[in-house]
Amino acid sequence: MEPLLKFLAQEWMSHIIWALGQNNALRFAEIRRALPGSISARVLSARLKSLEGKGFVIRCDLSENVRHVEYSLTAEGQALDAELRRSEAFSHARYGQVLARSAGE
Repeated sequence: MEPLLKFLAQEWMSHIIWALGQNNALRFAEIRRALPGSISARVLSARLKSLEGKGFVIRCDLSENVRHVEYSLTAEGQALDAELRRSEAFSHARYGQVLARSAGE
């Protein structure tokens, strides 16, 4: 489990999966706009290549005359997105309890 957690801990990884999970497919600029904050084109490109290399994202070249590339989650990426969403629900449900315990220490 540690290799996956280290992979996801890289800046923007979970955000990119999250954004793609909310959409069927997104173009590069659409992904940038969907992310919370400012990510450079170089970093986003590197993260997408890494996600593609691990089998979580698929890059689809739809260009005829004009370059048109879309990114979407693979079945593995969709499964990971579902797990991230479950983790979010867990954290929302338990966050208050964790804060209360932390304040008591």
